[in-house]
Amino acid sequence: MVLVYSPFASNPSSSQLLSLAKPLIPYLPLLPRPLLTLPPSLFLHLTTSPSLSPWSFLVSPTTHSLHLPIILTILLVPTYYLLGLLSGNVSWVDRSWPFYTPLCSGLILLYAAYNPSAEVYAHNLPRLTLMMALQLLWSARLTRHAIRRGFYDLRGEDYRYTTFRRIVPSWLFHLVHPFVIALAQPILLLSLSLPMHAVLTLPPSELSPQPIPSLSIPFRAVLPYLPKRLHSANPYTPILNLADISLALIALGLLYIEYRADETMYAYQTAKHSAQAKSKSDMVLPNAPNGQNPASWPEPTAYPRDFHPGFPTKGLYRWSRHPNFAAEQLFWLTQTLFVVAAGESSGVTRTGWVGGSVFAGSFALSILFCASTFLTEWITTQKYPAYRSYRRLVGEFLPQETFLLWLWGTLRGKRLGLEKEVYMVPPRSSGGQFNKTE
Repeated sequence: MVLVYSPFASNPSSSQLLSLAKPLIPYLPLLPRPLLTLPPSLFLHLTTSPSLSPWSFLVSPTTHSLHLPIILTILLVPTYYLLGLLSGNVSWVDRSWPFYTPLCSGLILLYAAYNPSAEVYAHNLPRLTLMMALQLLWSARLTRHAIRRGFYDLRGEDYRYTTFRRIVPSWLFHLVHPFVIALAQPILLLSLSLPMHAVLTLPPSELSPQPIPSLSIPFRAVLPYLPKRLHSANPYTPILNLADISLALIALGLLYIEYRADETMYAYQTAKHSAQAKSKSDMVLPNAPNGQNPASWPEPTAYPRDFHPGFPTKGLYRWSRHPNFAAEQLFWLTQTLFVVAAGESSGVTRTGWVGGSVFAGSFALSILFCASTFLTEWITTQKYPAYRSYRRLVGEFLPQETFLLWLWGTLRGKRLGLEKEVYMVPPRSSGGQFNKTE
């Protein structure tokens, strides 16, 4: 018998690979259409376009409005991961947070304005522009705050990542880095731009002048400012209504709440650290909340007596433990509600993966904030044990939670004791620099 070596014994043939992939083929239509159409569209552009550039791909008739945001995400995910490995810190996604979603939304807006396939949706440009303007204001506020907090110090890392790295097994952090930080967060930031795509594809028949038709704005109001090729809808098509204006005002109010909360926290922390640097006397050193903690856990932190209990509790922080987080989540919910404000669905354009998932981004953002807040508050409780009582006085996000906590604490008769621990400055020690608090 003669044995003949075949390379296919160790290297599967294309037919073998196809047989393995065949069971998956019926499920391909369940994938998002932008993902399904991206490979052929990109291949067609690379093989037929006389000029290869992101702009020529953007204006190509075969390009989907989400193709460039998806390509951006595909390129950045491994970039974030490699930067984290090479630099030793994993805060690279955080540094791009103020720009990521506005950039994706900006690409969708450019597609709406310049791609020939989007000309039939020109009546949606005013609503898209309004949404984009609000995102740019959000980005400007967050960028200013990030610069001031030193987020763009390339050697620095968010203290939550540093603490998490220290308290969990190394294998767990090495899983969290690629999948939760480098992959999940960019996908989340991309998903926050889905309402822009959903608004873009609304036909004129689904736009509504309600709730007060006389206060809606017709398409003819903006026709003088648009090129002829974008005069694609009936001049009387309602392009903005009272619900849009109301949402815009609510979004501006939420941005102001974020600004005030950030200013309050920054001013408090800056003054506290300045007072601590000037004098080490008259300091309060809390006891560990659980007695002796593991060495890897955060230790109780001394703070100047005038800054008791070590974290802000006045102004917005008397009604919400995280007013900036609450406003952030609600801001992105208002972006989603612009899809609802446009009018009632006929079931034609708002079905399928993208149209049905416009709320997914804001919902996923809330999940992320809940997880992040859990870690943040655990760290704060280890450093400032009075935070445990503060959590029983003030709601995590919304004032309604604070009211329920007030009602529950009053009925149980425990509220006065909690208020004493949080708001009453402990007595001065008789001689030492530090005064230990229980």
